[in-house]
Amino acid sequence: MAFWDFLNPIRDLITRFLLEHDLTLPPWNVIFLIAVSVTVSSLSGLISKKLIDMEELNRSNEIIQQHNKRKKKAKETADKKLWEAVEKKDKRVQDLQRSIMTKRMMPSFITFGPIIFVFSTLRAAFQSKANTDLNLWSANGNITCTNSCGVVSVMPFKIPEWMPIVGKWFSPYVNDPSVSVAGFGFFYFLTAITASTLIQKIFGINLTGMQNNQLGMK
Repeated sequence: MAFWDFLNPIRDLITRFLLEHDLTLPPWNVIFLIAVSVTVSSLSGLISKKLIDMEELNRSNEIIQQHNKRKKKAKETADKKLWEAVEKKDKRVQDLQRSIMTKRMMPSFITFGPIIFVFSTLRAAFQSKANTDLNLWSANGNITCTNSCGVVSVMPFKIPEWMPIVGKWFSPYVNDPSVSVAGFGFFYFLTAITASTLIQKIFGINLTGMQNNQLGMK
């Protein structure tokens, strides 16, 4: 028995609801996935804003930046006194870095499970055989499906299969080789990343930028 098996009745109930209300079919599937992405990103953003004191983290980040600049200068100039001063503060700064990392990861620990459940449930609905049979873009052999089709929208251009990473994500029209269709996986991650970026800006959360600053200082 897999860890998530006890949630299968809930997942099946949600899948039936989505199929019965045509939320996995065009044009509602696009609107629905955007709404889900915005909702999930908003809840995640609210949790992050509640748990993380961005002003405190920014102050800590500034301390780390200044320390690393002094450390770099001490190495470049071979200044013994400066290096001794840096070494004395080094352990405290390392502890501060670990504290920042823990605080940054805390919202992810809370939201990881629910986000995975939402994704797996939607994927099961969008890629189910019932959805493939109902979806006019998938039915009657109009689209070649390497797996179960979770077609969401038609792309305005052709994405070749040889393209690295994303080439296999798209199923081409059988009768029109000049265009491709976006499946559930691509469309969900595209909307999720876009929504998450916008919500972080609205809520004043810049965890990605903070992480990049810390990595760049080493």
